[in-house]
Amino acid sequence: MQREGKKDPVELFVVGTARLHPMRVIFHGDDFGLTRGINQGIIDAFKRGLLTSASIVTTGEAVEDALRLAREHPGLDLGVHLVLCDERPLLPYEYISSILSSNRCFLSRQQLLFRILTRKINGLEVRAEWSAQIEKVLNEGISLSHLDGHQYLHLYPGLLHVTLKLAKEYGIPFVRGSIVDRLDLESGTKRLVQWAFLKFWTVLNVSRLDHVQVRRIPSVGFLKSGGRMTRKYVLETVDLLRRKGAWPVIEMNFHPGTGDPHTSWKYQHWHYDWKSDLDLLIDESLKNALLERGVVLSSFGKENGRAFVGGGKPRVDAAPRCDL
Repeated sequence: MQREGKKDPVELFVVGTARLHPMRVIFHGDDFGLTRGINQGIIDAFKRGLLTSASIVTTGEAVEDALRLAREHPGLDLGVHLVLCDERPLLPYEYISSILSSNRCFLSRQQLLFRILTRKINGLEVRAEWSAQIEKVLNEGISLSHLDGHQYLHLYPGLLHVTLKLAKEYGIPFVRGSIVDRLDLESGTKRLVQWAFLKFWTVLNVSRLDHVQVRRIPSVGFLKSGGRMTRKYVLETVDLLRRKGAWPVIEMNFHPGTGDPHTSWKYQHWHYDWKSDLDLLIDESLKNALLERGVVLSSFGKENGRAFVGGGKPRVDAAPRCDL
């Protein structure tokens, strides 16, 4: 929004450059299907705010509700949020025992990483389970434009190549593959260590994406997961990345939700503030500030031109629920 009166020459140059070469931003919501409260938060952020894209947790307790909402809101760009920790699987235990615990649920993230490092994970079992998760959405006739991973596990050693093979097999054009969060010491030691590990690993393996012709869009939000993103952080990140000029499009990752008691109780160990992310995504002052900067809202589907529509293979019956 331009002010009346004489313009500063520097401001005119910056605004003019932004309009000639606008930065495109995908505002993305993870965990669609995890609970009804998260589903409603994602839909509210899509209908009332900045959110353009989401990824479906096909193993979530509210996945059928998410699939219904996806059909009712065809403009919402969708991917699959590949799950391999904490939740329940789609396939039976006897087919994927190397990635399950004794209670027939997925391992914790720490247990999974230990099995990966000690070579006790069967990659074919990972591929089978993740194929089932992808096909659960495709069998609904829903378009998929991207893949990402619950807790970013798809980027872990031994799992990234499985993700890339599946993206190529199913014709899914994008995989979340680059983390470009600004260093933020307030994120805490544990999160910073995870961020450093993933950043190092993805830099080493980023050439794999180009080799298999799977596209990647830089992602922001790992250090600010679960309600820690602020208006100031979003705008400063946009300004910084636009000045660098390295990427014409970025993804900003959020976890919106209504803050309902059930979600807050079930996932209390995450210490997430889902309502904070929702409030930020529907904040009119943030939207106006982005417009003033010439930011254009985009999605993975828009970036690809046309998303892939799947179907064909039979649906896989779900395994018994985990007691979480």
